[in-house]
Amino acid sequence: MIQKYSLQRVINVSSGLYFRGKINSGNLEDLLRVPDVLNKDIYRSLYSTSKLAQIYHSKELAKRHPEIQSFSLHPGLCYTSLARYVKPQSVILSILGRLLPLIIRTPAEGAQTYVYCCVEDGLESGAYYGDCEKEALKEVACDPTTQEKLWEFSENLIRQKTS
Repeated sequence: MIQKYSLQRVINVSSGLYFRGKINSGNLEDLLRVPDVLNKDIYRSLYSTSKLAQIYHSKELAKRHPEIQSFSLHPGLCYTSLARYVKPQSVILSILGRLLPLIIRTPAEGAQTYVYCCVEDGLESGAYYGDCEKEALKEVACDPTTQEKLWEFSENLIRQKTS
């Protein structure tokens, strides 16, 4: 299927919170562990780590398959219905929740960088984009050893699950 088209793009929607992620390249099995207790701090940590992993995979895909353009991006903070079932824990949070649509991006605004990465020519494969521009990655996302080991770990998991 990949050879069928002359230009392929893989776009990973990451998050600006990737920098809070933690990937121990010495023990990638940790990524498979489900914590006994799930609270908001654990959820945030898991979310950030998954977004960091997306960036690493995008960069490694660009390195291993230069015929495929691979990008990661963050859409910015967008007001969507994702939190529609979350009940505010205080009056202040309830008021803030009503003000958010006035101060953060709409879904259409958040999608602009995604569309940009889909259609713009001359973008750097493996790069991270935000606000329709290439952005520098924080150090946590710039370890080539972790990048390569995470890719190989993922390949091995897929082989195990599909054989």
